[in-house]
Amino acid sequence: MSKILKPETEERPIMILCGIMTLYLLIIGFIIYLFLLHRLNLSVAVISGTIFTGIYIPRFLILNKLRKKDDVKIIDEYLMINNNGIHLSEIEDYRVKEPKPQVIFFINNKMIVYQEAEFHLKTQNGQISFKIIGTEKINLLKEFLDNIIQS
Repeated sequence: MSKILKPETEERPIMILCGIMTLYLLIIGFIIYLFLLHRLNLSVAVISGTIFTGIYIPRFLILNKLRKKDDVKIIDEYLMINNNGIHLSEIEDYRVKEPKPQVIFFINNKMIVYQEAEFHLKTQNGQISFKIIGTEKINLLKEFLDNIIQS
């Protein structure tokens, strides 16, 4: 029974964008609606809109992170990070800083979440850092790097 009630997680960037913008526009639209009905005067509407926008700023920062995410690809014997290639044999060790996922929105028994992890690769030439967004991508890259380091 609990499996039926447990929501699925969704991490597509377009769903995160839609979730953030939909809730923000609904609440700001409601404030404007109350102002147009003369239930709120102008100063109360502006103050409440400003307070809600201030509270919602961390969600907008998530949108900025989605726009500026690192591009990571695995091509043959190279790990391409923002079009800079690192040969897989150069990777000696790695660390992952993985904070808790942030819940963005609930819709139709789906939980829209944002998960980000910062990878630090220790290579022969120094240390390289990059960020990955998405739980599945993070787990796949950790598994791949474990296999590379073990062999």
